[in-house]
Amino acid sequence: MTIHHYVLGQAGSGKSTFINQTLPSEHYIHFNTGNILRGMFDCMKQVQDQKNVWNFANPIVYGIYKNCSLISSKYGFPLVTDGFPRNRYQMKVAHRWLNEADSSQPMVIFHLLYISEQEQRERLASRTGVQVEDLSDYEKHRIKQSRSDFEGVVDELEHLIESGSMKYKIKLNWYKQEGGGFVLDREY
Repeated sequence: MTIHHYVLGQAGSGKSTFINQTLPSEHYIHFNTGNILRGMFDCMKQVQDQKNVWNFANPIVYGIYKNCSLISSKYGFPLVTDGFPRNRYQMKVAHRWLNEADSSQPMVIFHLLYISEQEQRERLASRTGVQVEDLSDYEKHRIKQSRSDFEGVVDELEHLIESGSMKYKIKLNWYKQEGGGFVLDREY
């Protein structure tokens, strides 16, 4: 059985750190949406309204994700996603693909990293080298959007679980962060 690890959380929640600490790249296929898109479209960063969003990205992301899923299934390497699904709509697409996959249905483990809004502000301020009160309008919008997107994914997951429409097995792991690390808080 193939395993997919979806690492989900708001911007600055530590998704990449969690992956580096717990799911090393030599044992997993890594699907990092942000790195893929930034690498492919670095030239576009000056012509987009928002640095982290491209309106043409979804078809590219879905195509790469599907191929990574097929490779994972064929060769037996677990798949790790960082930044996918990012919102409720992408969760619906991932669900549809998981239900329609020709190969054996994978076990999907959702690693949910939640941080408070204040912690998120502090982390993004630290990353950009400014004080919290000096965060740019873009970063403030990014915080608000990432919190809304994360809640949308969680709501969609709840809906899918309650509907009984999942043909694949799932596990939900919620983490809290203590002392610079991630501690499993609860699992379902």
